Parts: sequence; structure tokens; C-alpha cells
Amino acid sequence: MNFRIFSHKILFIGFLILCFSLTLGTFKPMNTEAINIGNIIGAAAYQKQISKSLDYYENDGRGELFEELKKNDGVNNDPHLNAILDNIMSKLSATIAKTDSSITERPYNYFINPETNFNAYCSLGHNVSVNTGVFNFFNNDEERIAVVVAHELVHGQKQHPLKGAKKKLTVDLVSSVVGAELGTGQRLAVDIVAVNAKNTGITKPNEWEADNIAFSYIIDSGYNPGAPAAVWQRVMDNSSGSSSSNIFTDILNPSTHPDQEDRRDNYSKKLTEYSNNKVSVDGSTGEIKINGKVFMKPVAAANMSGMERSYLIAGNLASIYHNNKSTDKAAASNGSIYIGNNYVVQPTGEDGNINDLVNILNEIK
Repeated sequence: MNFRIFSHKILFIGFLILCFSLTLGTFKPMNTEAINIGNIIGAAAYQKQISKSLDYYENDGRGELFEELKKNDGVNNDPHLNAILDNIMSKLSATIAKTDSSITERPYNYFINPETNFNAYCSLGHNVSVNTGVFNFFNNDEERIAVVVAHELVHGQKQHPLKGAKKKLTVDLVSSVVGAELGTGQRLAVDIVAVNAKNTGITKPNEWEADNIAFSYIIDSGYNPGAPAAVWQRVMDNSSGSSSSNIFTDILNPSTHPDQEDRRDNYSKKLTEYSNNKVSVDGSTGEIKINGKVFMKPVAAANMSGMERSYLIAGNLASIYHNNKSTDKAAASNGSIYIGNNYVVQPTGEDGNINDLVNILNEIK
């Protein structure tokens, strides 16, 4: 080999080695802790296990979850209260079954818990619980309690609890609860799900959807179409003062729940629409109007404000107008006002003279 050519090759190789060494010095190796492929794959696998666990308790394991919820919350076995809830669940379930067969495949499990605040929940697997405080708040009135229950059943039918739990129960949360990572192939323990997947991840849009569909459940089950607005009027009447936070807890949380006045007005609008736009309630004065003319302005009575009574009375009228019964003559009988055979109101003395109210009703309807 020509010595000159050989020496040139040696110099060229040395130059390449120098350049490569400089390159290594300029670009530092990537920090392996910044992107750990093993951790990413592991987290994804754990999240999949969490999702599968939640699916299990939504379906085959829903009975296990129900027993755990009862154990955690406690059960109120009062026969009178349970008879009310049985009747509500029977009516609402029959109504839902007409359009959604999933309720027959997974009928609701339900119980009354002893908590005295105003609340109820629907957890995974069509498992529902109503606080004793709901019964107390409405003096055991079935129609208004039914509004609360109907709202929770919409959550169940729309799988809001399952979807919310899948968003909120992350690997980090579960790991912090159980104190370690979830082992491969393990299912989340039922006690973990009972505590951490209850009232979890429900959003304002979920709440509005539940309110809107619950109205149809209520009227299709034969309840007063004014009851939903009356419920929220009662909440408004009792939500001021230092004790209100102890009564209402989560339902007045502005980050997850709509404003109570907005909810009342939404239901009031639906009441008017249901009446074929004939009956309305003035949300400021409580005046009940028919065809834009004032029928009456109820006063407080029977442990209700005048406003709450307005929505219930208007609900009676809305049903009459919806069913085209308004052409029947209004009359008084045994201290109550009827249109034909349809009950309207039992006025108190301060509501106005019963015969005067009958005359007004016949004039404006």
C-alpha cells in the first residue's frame, strides 16, 4: 500500500472519531426518569383494571356493592317510610320500563339510610339510597319525595355514576387509598368502590339532564306536574341561615349543581308547557295565572310557603288543561274547588272566599 494514502486514511478516521466525541459532549443522554415506558404501560394497565372493576360492580357485582353500601351507610327500617319508597319505586320503575328495558334487566336495589340531611344518591349497578332527611324535609309527602328519587333514577339510566367513577378513580387515587399499586389481575375491593364511587364525577350537565328527564318520569307516573318546582321552591325557602349548610350539603354546591332558583324556574316553565301554555306561576309574587289572568295568590299554609303551594295548585290546573278538561264547570264541594271531577285546591280563609275563587276560575278559564 502507498504509505501516503495509508496515512491520509488514518488522519480521516481520527477526524471522524474527534467529531463523534464532540457530538456526544454536546448532546446529553435523555433522562430515563422523564419518560419511563414501563411506568406508562403499567399505569395504563392499572387504569384498565380499575375500569374493569367498575364495570363488574355496575353489572354482575352490583349485589355485592349494594350490601356494602348498606353496611357503610346504615339502614332505616321504618315501615311507614319504606312503604312510601316502595310505592314510589314501583310507579317510577313501571314508567321507565315503557321506554327503557334495562330497568327490567337490572331492577333497582334501594334502601333508606339514617342520614338527616337532604340528599340521595344513585351508585353503580342501579343501587339507590335516600336519606331519612328527605322524608323529614317533605313531611313524608310522596309526590315531592318522588321528585328526588326520579332525579336519581335518571342518573342510573344514563350511567352517570359509572362514567363519573371512570373519570375520577385514577391510578393515583386508587393507589393512595389502598396504600400500594393495584396488583396484576386484581379487582378493586368492594369497600373501596362503595366509598369512592358514590356521588363521584356527576357534573352540572348530568344534573340538568336528570332534572329534565325526571319531569317526564313524574308526570307519566301520575304525580303532580307542579311537584318538581315546588321541591326547589321549598329548598329556596329553607336554604338561608346558618343551619342550611348542614341540611343541604352537596345539593347547593355551585361547582357541581345548578342554582336552585334556576332549577325551580326550569320546572315552572315545563309546568306551563305541559298545560298547553295556559297555566303559569309568577316566580316573584306567587300569583297563579290562567290565560294570563290572575286566578289566586296562595298564602302560607300546611307547613308550606305560599309560593310552594302555588306550584302544587298550578300543577293540578296544568293536568286539567293538558287533558282538555278545562271546559268543565268549576264548583265548590266540601271546602274544595273542582273543575268537573278534577281537584284544584282546598283554599284557606286567607286565600280568598271559596265562592269568589270559583267565579274567577269560571270567568278566566
